[in-house]
Amino acid sequence: METLNQIFILFLLIVVGYISKKLGVISNDMNRDVSSFVTSVALPALIISSLSSYSFTTEALVKSGALVLISCAVYALSICIAAFVPSVLKIEGSARDIFQFITVFSNVGFMGYPVVNAIYGEQGVFYAALYNLPFNAVLWTYGVMVLSRPLMEKKAAVLDSRGSIDLKLLINPGLISVLTGFCLFVTSTRLPGPVFSAFQMIGSTSTPLSMVFIGSILADTKIQEIFANGKIFIASSLRLLVIPLIVMGVLRALGFQGMMVGIPVLITAMPVAANCAIMSTRYGNDYHLASQSVFVSTILSMATIPAIAMLL
Repeated sequence: METLNQIFILFLLIVVGYISKKLGVISNDMNRDVSSFVTSVALPALIISSLSSYSFTTEALVKSGALVLISCAVYALSICIAAFVPSVLKIEGSARDIFQFITVFSNVGFMGYPVVNAIYGEQGVFYAALYNLPFNAVLWTYGVMVLSRPLMEKKAAVLDSRGSIDLKLLINPGLISVLTGFCLFVTSTRLPGPVFSAFQMIGSTSTPLSMVFIGSILADTKIQEIFANGKIFIASSLRLLVIPLIVMGVLRALGFQGMMVGIPVLITAMPVAANCAIMSTRYGNDYHLASQSVFVSTILSMATIPAIAMLL
């Protein structure tokens, strides 16, 4: 029941963001600023404060290593499933690219950390941060490859001047905060009291700001256009239910329990990554379809996340 209460609180925060945008309290400029603040300041502060809260133990290190390996395996599984999505849904062109992307990448930042924090607390964020380490590597390799197909077909410059992955794209505040926090954990280094408290206070804003941001984004989506595309609902069901249940079944069959199952399943059960639309625009793909996918999966997740959480 406590899990349902926490999820319902997140839902109410999304509603607040939705209504605020409809009433003009929130502007698109504010959305951009909030998005930048959450991803560059609030979430990194939450990650660092969570990772630095725990002293180094062999058990925690082993669990961390196992979670990174599980994460890699889950991404490999998702990529394999994504390879069959176009033929199953009978889609091609830009729609193929978007549906493959949304099959693999979930909203680990704006929803993943807040949901894990609501259910498992700081310890959950600690392990979720480590579990998400492979995310950026997969996003900026496989993700870019998939979304940049239209530009590649036009032989346009997609990545860097040499036509290869720009490694600087892999460096971001989220990755830096995870590596910083992990170093603090391994060395059992404690931040000075006032600094730690400041990081905790800033980090605590990530959940309400993230949910309000998602609600405000949903307020800009045209509902009538979305419901005309039933394939989005099929792909969203795959993202929200099918893959998480497969991951849950496999991990339990292998003997994993507790957060070792809960963290991978919850992260996998999140809706489509919010940056899907942003990256689709950047690489010349169908950002309208990407935005619709984010909207539908986020709305459906209000029902599927509690359902998945109750099975853990």
